[in-house]
Amino acid sequence: MDKIYTKTGDKGFTTNLLNKKYSKADIEMELQGGIDEINANIGLLRSLIKSSFCDFKAENEKRLDEILKKIQYHLYLIGIEISTEFTELYISDDEISILENEIDYMVDKTEPMKSFIYYSGSKIAAFSHTLRTLVRRVERIYVRALEDSFYPKSYEYINRLSDYFFTVSRFVNELQGYKDEPMILNQ
Repeated sequence: MDKIYTKTGDKGFTTNLLNKKYSKADIEMELQGGIDEINANIGLLRSLIKSSFCDFKAENEKRLDEILKKIQYHLYLIGIEISTEFTELYISDDEISILENEIDYMVDKTEPMKSFIYYSGSKIAAFSHTLRTLVRRVERIYVRALEDSFYPKSYEYINRLSDYFFTVSRFVNELQGYKDEPMILNQ
């Protein structure tokens, strides 16, 4: 890539990888932007995990960073799927299994949930919850973009990704010594 700017999107339109022209207000562009937003926020999460106020053991930090980096690559592939109108598919059961295996690993390392919890704890855990809600929003955009169409595996991946970030938040809290704060209804 020689240039950052193309001068083709300055009037509110852009093209996808199939060279089809889209309004930047189209649902496909909203979905593409949402995927990009998740990816950028994962970069921030990786940075927070590597920062000086994080006291993880090296193997935990490495494991989290490696899977987050994989997720960023998978999101890049999902962006290609969207930009080719799902004529090229890159996300399969294998990528979904990666998420599910990591979720299972982290669940095994945390106390079982006994109630609904407040979304709190360490800064990293709280940000992971924020990221989870962003993924859920993008999942809703996905549904609107795919209405009356087939649902590619990348949609399932996004669905599982929100479960992953919920689990990351609990796992990180466990690593940093924060206990789940049970949500207690009015007493």
